[in-house]
Parts: sequence; structure tokens; C-alpha cells
Amino acid sequence: MSQQIFPITMPKWGIEMQQGTITQWHAAPGQTVQKGDTLLDVETEKIVNSVEAPVSGVLRQILAEAGAVENVGALIAVFAEPSVSDEQINAFVREFKPPNTSFEPDSSPAAAGVAQTPAPAAAPTEEGRISPIARRVAERLGIDISKVQGTGRNGRVSKEDVEAYAAKSGSGATPQAGNAAVAAPSAAPVREKMSSMRATIAKRLLASTQEIPHYRLEVDVDFTALLEQRAALNASGGEVSVNDLLVRATAITLMAHKAVNAQLVGDEILKSAHADISIAIATENGLITPVVRGAELKTPAQIGTEVRDFAERARTNRLTREEISGGSFTISNLGMFGIDRFDAIINPPQVAILAVGAAADRVIVRNGRQLIAKTATLTLSADHRVVDGAVGAQFLGALRALLEQPTSL
Repeated sequence: MSQQIFPITMPKWGIEMQQGTITQWHAAPGQTVQKGDTLLDVETEKIVNSVEAPVSGVLRQILAEAGAVENVGALIAVFAEPSVSDEQINAFVREFKPPNTSFEPDSSPAAAGVAQTPAPAAAPTEEGRISPIARRVAERLGIDISKVQGTGRNGRVSKEDVEAYAAKSGSGATPQAGNAAVAAPSAAPVREKMSSMRATIAKRLLASTQEIPHYRLEVDVDFTALLEQRAALNASGGEVSVNDLLVRATAITLMAHKAVNAQLVGDEILKSAHADISIAIATENGLITPVVRGAELKTPAQIGTEVRDFAERARTNRLTREEISGGSFTISNLGMFGIDRFDAIINPPQVAILAVGAAADRVIVRNGRQLIAKTATLTLSADHRVVDGAVGAQFLGALRALLEQPTSL
């Protein structure tokens, strides 16, 4: 990389990605980085991606610190040799126009030659002189950020500058007791920008509710036999949950009702060859749906092992894009939270989703007699463009029959 500058830009992963959030840098300015080393982590959609250095060299500048949300293609860092001056790098940054958005060296622009006559330094814009995270911290502390003196390059205001100003001025401090002349400042609302993951969830759910003609079907299912089946499996050394049995039963039922096990892409209906079931898992950052592929071919124990692994890695942002993409049907189970019944929003391009409530003691009538049984409510949300009401009803009825006589699971 002799006498060259190499730009690092926000990558584009997936057609819908427009922004990414930098969660962590694994290198500091001035550090020599080898090609293939982990350079930074970027949160986009529903996962955090580790980005590898595309070239070997010295990381000279980081232009977007941890917490910053940057558009695809934005310049976020610069690699250059020590012999390249700061003035030359600053000129490169000012003149940079992103030609593409890849981290791959073959598809990135050729490393730009060093400008021999740097353009005079341009005054930073008001927006550009304040880092996004510094602005959020200032808003949280109720600080007028225009009064904060930046210590970064070209006077850029960092989070540390805001915190130092707050400590010096006593902003947000509680007045001393007995000082009636000093009124406590009113508490300002905390403003928090949506993460890339939350923004993606919001965008997709809004599109789903606006574009998909949902209808809902609901059945109550006697879980007595299912719970007995689970107990028998676990007594023989297994580790199976009710949800694992639900996934297995749903997969078998989907194979007999292919119209429900489908995706709608444009004007084409894609009927899946296998039951690739997305499992809704709640994390601190939002809902994520890893896929149990070919669930109809797996035992409840195998499904349970896979789902537990997904859940652990989902909560530590270690799932891959492939593991959360391509499902043909989704199950969302809120029974463990004590929710009796709910309806879920379809996860496009899928055409149906099953909402599962808690199994609780309820009075039912069987053979003309009242009795108490562990009963759960299942609600199917379906896309009426693909799944007719009668088809959805047949699927849900078949699933109830299998759950109430689960010996074949």
C-alpha cells in the first residue's frame, strides 16, 4: 500500500440495508492491522456483523466512533502508511465520494493515490463537527451543545467533550440542600435513536400491517396429552419443551398443507419443500427469528437442542444472516409470559404466523361432561391473498388434532 490511502466505508449487506450502527472498533488510530483481522462490529437489521480489514496497513483515522449511525457507503475510516501526512489524509477525506459500498478489496475502489497538493481545509459543518453519540449525551444531560468546545480534529465534539463540560459546569447536578435559590432542573425526556435492528423491525412490521390483508383464526387446544408426551420423553433422558413439540407438530401439519408453508414474492407463490420454521426469540434489542430448517425431519429433542443454541446466540448477537433468513412459517410463543391469547403480525414474505398462548386450567366440555384441562389458545394470522379462510381453518384443525393426540411426534 505504498504511498496510498485506502478508504473504509459502511458496507451494504442485503438489499434493504440503508444504514448501519458501529457498535465497536477493534483497532485504534495508529495501530497496524493485518488483512483479515477483525476491524469493527456493525449492527444492521437484526444481527451484529464483524467486519474484517480488507488490507494490511496502519489505521490512520476513525471518522465514525462507536455508537454512530452511518449511511451505506459513508467513509468511516482511513488506512495509510505512516509516511502519508495528516494533511494529505484530511484532503482525501474532504474530497472522498463513495463509488461503492463493499469491504471486499477486489470490489472496492483501487487505493487512491495521495494528493500532492492538498486542498485548503474546509470548515466543518455544524452537523459534522458533532458526533452522533455526543449529541445524544448532550440531549440526555440537558446541555446546550453549541457551548461545548470540541477537542477532536477540526474542533469535532466527542462524547468525552460533552461529559467533561457537564462535569465542569455541574449540569444535571442536584442542588445542595437548603439552597432555595437554585431550582432543580426539570427532567428532560431521554431521546434514543432507534438501532438499526429496531428500525428494520419497525419498517417491516409497518409494511406488513399496511400491505398484507391479515385475517385471524383461533382454536383452543387441550394440552393434556401433549404434556404427558413431554413428560414421557424427558423421563427417558430427553430434554424437550412444549415449544419443541409444537414446532414438530406444526412442521408435520405444514407438509400436509403446503399453501400455508409458503412465501409471496411479487406475484409468485413459493411453496417450500420443507418446513423451515422461524422461531420468534425476544432479545434486549428486539425480536429475532432464527430458522429451524427441515423441522419435519427432526425429532423434538433435535429441535430443542437447535432452538436453545439459537436462543443463546441470539441474545449475544452471534447469529449469522443465513440463520435468520429464508423461513417458510413463523411460531411466536408468549405462553411463558402468562399471555392467554394474542395475534401476531405476519413476517413477510411468509404468508402465515402462529401465535401460542399459555396452557392454563380451563373448563371444557367432553362427551357432554364438564372437566378441567390444560388448554392453550392458538391463533393463526394468514395472508388472504394466498391462504383462503377454509385452507387456514383446515390447517389449524389438523394441527389441533395432532397436538391432542401427539403419540406420533
